[in-house]
Amino acid sequence: MRTRCSPSLRVLLLLAVLLGLAPGLAAQVPENLAVRERYREVILGSLRENAAAPAVLVAQMGGPRVQFRIEQAGGSLYTLFLNEEGSSFPIDGSGSWVIKRSAEDGGFVQAKVFYRSDPGCFVRLFPSGARTLMEVFLFGIPVARRAQLPVPFASLLTAPFSRILELSRPLVRWDLLLWRGEPTADRRLEETARRIRAALGSVREADDGAQDEEGRYVRIADESAQGAGGGLNCSGFAKWVVDGYYGPLAGGRYLGVAGLKERHPGLRGNRWSERYELARDPYFGLDWARNLAAALGRAYGDPVPGPESSDVRRLEFLEYREDVGYPVEELELALFLEAARHPGSFYIGSLNRELGGPPALRQHYHLAVFLPYFTTVGDFQVAVFDLTRESSLGDLRRRFAGHFVHLERLSARGEWVAPRSRP
Repeated sequence: MRTRCSPSLRVLLLLAVLLGLAPGLAAQVPENLAVRERYREVILGSLRENAAAPAVLVAQMGGPRVQFRIEQAGGSLYTLFLNEEGSSFPIDGSGSWVIKRSAEDGGFVQAKVFYRSDPGCFVRLFPSGARTLMEVFLFGIPVARRAQLPVPFASLLTAPFSRILELSRPLVRWDLLLWRGEPTADRRLEETARRIRAALGSVREADDGAQDEEGRYVRIADESAQGAGGGLNCSGFAKWVVDGYYGPLAGGRYLGVAGLKERHPGLRGNRWSERYELARDPYFGLDWARNLAAALGRAYGDPVPGPESSDVRRLEFLEYREDVGYPVEELELALFLEAARHPGSFYIGSLNRELGGPPALRQHYHLAVFLPYFTTVGDFQVAVFDLTRESSLGDLRRRFAGHFVHLERLSARGEWVAPRSRP
């Protein structure tokens, strides 16, 4: 069944355009207003009428097909308007609505609207007298709490998403939350991820392993030759990725191991960790990552004021801990914010937590490489490379739960060329 835009819808869409909310922002979220308007009486009607409504697929003019259905669970009744993505109708698809009512008295509990195709990116609306309370989540992290919208809750259930943007624009950074990428930089980074992925078969894992300036496999501790069948550890692998950019700039030579091992005790640590610099080397990963970023910056001819100049320290909604970084659970949000602010950059993450004892020391003991970008349709993706293999953010969250990750930002300018190896 096809539907036409009602006069009220046309007025609201025109208002959104005049307010500058569409197409730049409002149009980023696929709309299903025509279907919600069609089922207005069901949405606002009695609990019995709502529960009895049959599931149906509805075609929209100029928009995605929408699946309407009712579900009951845990003493609640849910009215779902799910936008089609590909050949499915995901609950967490961009523009989908889930309206929750009490199965006991029929009262509205909340409405949830997904503004990106991600389970952690949604708006939650709550009735509050003649007003509506709103909270906004970005990749599972709250970025707006108890924001008040000066309209009744029920009025928003059959309003366009642009109406929510209009009302909350002074309270929410929608320009950031709805960012869909910078095509040139994103395609370049996506191509780099593809090249790294294709080259993974040429490297293997080895304890304390890296390549030297000539591409020979050596041990990081003393730069002695590994011999036949050499490989890389996590630090050597991060260097291998950076060498893919550095090599073409340096006439085919790669970064030296000695310079990357330089310690910076005056920039990190404390009186407790100073005693264990040699015995436990607690900041090895942080120093190595900072040295990699500084070396590549100098090869590009960028100003490099010091080893900390590539640290990711200031991000909206998140709190940076000095020389520790951000919780791994916030990594996806951190990389999203970085990709929006610094398109075309990749990141080395130094994973750390308190280990050993006595005394327990915070140790930066593992490195991973992140390439965040937006797809051609604006979805956020992160290519994760970890110890000579491809991983995922979900895998890192499981393996490093409770850890922190310190991020270094590196420019992905130029063409990435897989480093060659020599015996």
